[in-house]
Amino acid sequence: MKPSELKTGILYGVGIGPGDPELLTLKAVKILKQVDVIAVPKSKTEGESLALDIVKQAVDLSDKEILELTFPMKKEHDELIESWKEAKKQILKPLKKGRDVAFITIGDPLFYSTFIYLLEQFTIQNSQFKIKIIPGVSSINAVSAATQIPLAKAGERLAILPATYEQEKIRQTLKDFDTVVLIKVNKVMDKIISILEELDLKNNAVFVSKAGLPDEKIVTNLDSLKGKKLDYFSMVIVKKKILLLENQISKIQRF
Repeated sequence: MKPSELKTGILYGVGIGPGDPELLTLKAVKILKQVDVIAVPKSKTEGESLALDIVKQAVDLSDKEILELTFPMKKEHDELIESWKEAKKQILKPLKKGRDVAFITIGDPLFYSTFIYLLEQFTIQNSQFKIKIIPGVSSINAVSAATQIPLAKAGERLAILPATYEQEKIRQTLKDFDTVVLIKVNKVMDKIISILEELDLKNNAVFVSKAGLPDEKIVTNLDSLKGKKLDYFSMVIVKKKILLLENQISKIQRF
């Protein structure tokens, strides 16, 4: 048999949802049960992988090979590229032996996910390996559900962007859209509060950390967050229609 005719494994990008193991889709559970290898992204400082811990609560992994892939929590482009190239090399080993690999990622694989960079590495070289994406519930959906604030309806416009963007871009987005979800707010929360005050939108905003996890936290008094060390998994949802927001906030737990 020629090398090109050898059966190779399938690489799955599997979204496992925002944290609650019950939010894994039926298809995600099915794939995780049938693959041979579970690839787990981790930072150098991370102990037990949060993604792996979530999966363990829904799927028996006793017969699976766990492939831990370590990535630096840095912004240096060259170093990040090298880490993804190395991850591809590690994943290729079982794939070339005909073993299926599931790369698990919190939320959805193609929404601000680490899997995107791995997918790019395979795409760059026009890889012959088959890749399938299993969508997952994103943290954005989890925040909307936790606060009972609709992301959009009818002709409303929705924007999702990192809070680390330029302040002027954030300010303009808040002016232009009906609902804005700001992610990565943990290190810039004080600046976000100032912008919301300036635009008279502070009372239209809700802070949520660890949406979908047991220690989920919802804060409506944003001033109480000033100067605080916030969790990495934090975001703010801003809804311009204040009547709707006031009605919904009355139903959720306050901190």
